[in-house]
Amino acid sequence: MRFCKAAFASALVILALAGLSGDAEAASCSMFGKVKSKNSNTPVTVTFVNKSGEYRHVDWVDFNGTLVNYASLQPGERYRIDTYVTHPWVFTDGPGNCVEMFMPQKGVPRFNLTRKATGFGGD
Repeated sequence: MRFCKAAFASALVILALAGLSGDAEAASCSMFGKVKSKNSNTPVTVTFVNKSGEYRHVDWVDFNGTLVNYASLQPGERYRIDTYVTHPWVFTDGPGNCVEMFMPQKGVPRFNLTRKATGFGGD
């Protein structure tokens, strides 16, 4: 029973990050610090496109929940990465405040970074 509860909780986190529609939607930074990569079973390739008009760091959330910086994007730049459906990505502003998050999904090859930073974190 314990395993089922843990699996259910993990599924809820993934659904919260991915959005229920299957579209490439940003997840709220309210999940920041509460998620981590789960496994590397289902590979996907995704391109992050910075349409925010602001600088962004592209960070992978590793298996311990630690941010690992992969790229820095100026407005208009893009970054293509081979990743997995259970690997969350966090996009931060210059000071390192979470602006938006994304959980890769099969069939969604592109994610547009569009949210503006407030400068207070947890956007």
